[in-house]
Amino acid sequence: MPEQNAIMKPFMLNRICPAVCRPFQWCVILAVFLAAFPAACLGSDALLRLDIEDLSQIRVEESYATLGTTDPREAPASVTLITSRDIMNSGARSLDELLDIYVPGFQYMYKPHGNQAGIRGIISDRNNKLLLLVNGRPMNIKASDGGAVTERWFSMLRDISRVTVVNGPGSAVYGPGAIAGIINIETWSGKSFQGLEVSARGGAVENFGAIELKYGTQLPGKTGLFFYYGLDDYSGAHNDHAPLKFSIDINAPEAGISYRKDTTPDFPVPNDNKSFRGLMRHKLHLQVDGENYEFWARYTLGGQRIPGSQRHYLMYPEYVMNNGAGNQQLTVFGKYSRDLNSWLSLDCILSYMLSDVQINYGPPDNLHLPNQGIADKRWSEDETMGRIMAHIIPREGHKLTVSAEYYYNNFGRKGYLGNEGPSNIFGLPLGARWYSRMVSLVSEYMMRPTDDMLLVLGLRADKHRFTNWMFSPRAAVTYNLNTSNLLKFIYNHSVRHEDDADIYNSHLNGEKKGEIESIDNFEVDYDSYPLSWLHLGISSFYNRHRVVAFDQAVFGIFRVGLVQTIGIEASLNIKTPSLRLSLAHSFTKLLDFDLNRDDLLMQNISAYPYGYGHDLANWINNATKLILDYNFTDRLAFHGSVRIYWGLPGGEDMARYNSENTNNPALPFYGSDTAYGKSFFLDAGLEYRPSEHFDIALHGYNLLGVFDKDLNKRNFFQSTSQYRDAAPAVALMASLNF
Repeated sequence: MPEQNAIMKPFMLNRICPAVCRPFQWCVILAVFLAAFPAACLGSDALLRLDIEDLSQIRVEESYATLGTTDPREAPASVTLITSRDIMNSGARSLDELLDIYVPGFQYMYKPHGNQAGIRGIISDRNNKLLLLVNGRPMNIKASDGGAVTERWFSMLRDISRVTVVNGPGSAVYGPGAIAGIINIETWSGKSFQGLEVSARGGAVENFGAIELKYGTQLPGKTGLFFYYGLDDYSGAHNDHAPLKFSIDINAPEAGISYRKDTTPDFPVPNDNKSFRGLMRHKLHLQVDGENYEFWARYTLGGQRIPGSQRHYLMYPEYVMNNGAGNQQLTVFGKYSRDLNSWLSLDCILSYMLSDVQINYGPPDNLHLPNQGIADKRWSEDETMGRIMAHIIPREGHKLTVSAEYYYNNFGRKGYLGNEGPSNIFGLPLGARWYSRMVSLVSEYMMRPTDDMLLVLGLRADKHRFTNWMFSPRAAVTYNLNTSNLLKFIYNHSVRHEDDADIYNSHLNGEKKGEIESIDNFEVDYDSYPLSWLHLGISSFYNRHRVVAFDQAVFGIFRVGLVQTIGIEASLNIKTPSLRLSLAHSFTKLLDFDLNRDDLLMQNISAYPYGYGHDLANWINNATKLILDYNFTDRLAFHGSVRIYWGLPGGEDMARYNSENTNNPALPFYGSDTAYGKSFFLDAGLEYRPSEHFDIALHGYNLLGVFDKDLNKRNFFQSTSQYRDAAPAVALMASLNF
């Protein structure tokens, strides 16, 4: 792999056996070998194993959007729980794809420096309005473009016990940055998984291969030991199978391009979902759990290659083949818990995280083009954090949690990921280095005024080195109407400060304090369990979002304005021993948008302030998601999912506004309505378990694209007139456990 060896210098795992570079063939060979393996020699009882695995997912009380513990049904938020079985059933090839299948309010779009994800209409060009956590530890990149990116593009997901997604703001619990929502990845441990598991997957058309190994055991003294390692080689889908398209004509004689709208280009385009710079991606996790302590270390090396935005193809398409984002992250985490008496317990956490980032989009540095620094970024950052949390039970039915936290960050060191020179962050001098610190005080009070009511009150205060105090209050009431019906009233005020590079740049320019983004979220949820196998749910919300974002006109961060949205999420869930059916629909609508400045002509939130439409420019208002799992027998099962996105009217409005007024190449243009039409994603798979220790599954993806590729369309963020048809593809998985 000369491309990787010439460019990459990961600080771990920098040489892997080249035999795994064609893992699809190896997966087939392994599947045949495992199928022939005598089941009798493996021992153990399948039902016992399945019971243990199922029981490991059951929490009578757990922390669901709270600092303390509560019944999951009474969680003071709209929460989606994705179990390890759901992950396997879905056949998902990335965390993004997994969330796209299961989370009603989740969507993502392409962007040259990494997929941009959002929840309930809140999405940005930097992924900095979502918080991504692993076992409760925030993993976001903080300096600049990055945010919630480091765990999202791996095809290796078997280290994950479950994923908990909070739809909506949550700064009061999780800290600044939780504007749109929270994604918490929980790994297996030696207490929840015992044994040895080896699995392999390979994909065709969208070509990839992955191998994963995990081991868990119970040691003396109630200690659990868990080890996981996974790697993948993801070459993605060729443009013939996943064509990049533009809904406008492109005529660029100087670049040798003459392109007709909505056709497949004949100029070079990176493979869809290919790994950044063709590198092999790695994930390593080691965890030790004692009776009152937890320690884990985690290393990831990942990234994604994505085509450049439409404006680059007008001038220099040959330079956009290496677009995308690469990152690696090393995290060490320790937690110690102690019950001091019957009413007081303490949790103490100490953690260190080193993140290394490289982002390329547009031409390389050596062309010396205007605003070049925004196109090639690289840096390293590290964070040391400590927390002490006290859980107090002053009397029966009351819980008080108080916490003090401290974060110390270093930014701007030369990264380990590449060999291109000193750190380079747009807006700062080459090689700039600085530090930040933040002190946080957190409190939460839970009480039961009556047996049927739960009241949750919370307040968080955060003081960053370069901001004023940031406050995040919240209040929630859960009322059990009867044993089958619950009603929740929720209020959240959440905050986010500018990215640390932007806030430091403001400091250098003499601004004493950085900008603070905030949102007020009002939500009413209703859940009904009329039968043991049936759940009906509906969530309605209203957001007042004071947006702080990047201004294309001046290439800086400022207050954009006040965005008001409303929405509804409705779901129906049926679960029997042989059937799981889930149907969900989400609706999000722009209510009002007041710009902070009248001369702001280049924001990409909505064209509504300019008199075009009444929708968000980068959000699909209506989305329907269906999941169907059916067990024909104990050994044979069907798994299927459908996601329907019912069109992007706000993107079309922005395209019409831009084409008729500004002609900004960073915004969409209107040439046809194909880019703004419906998208359908149909996946289906069969799983066969020849024995309790062996599992094999075949999954098909984007199957409607066999008939019409444009049915599998996914837009690019901001430049929504640019889109790509996801490739119809297949993948084979084989797993053996001892």
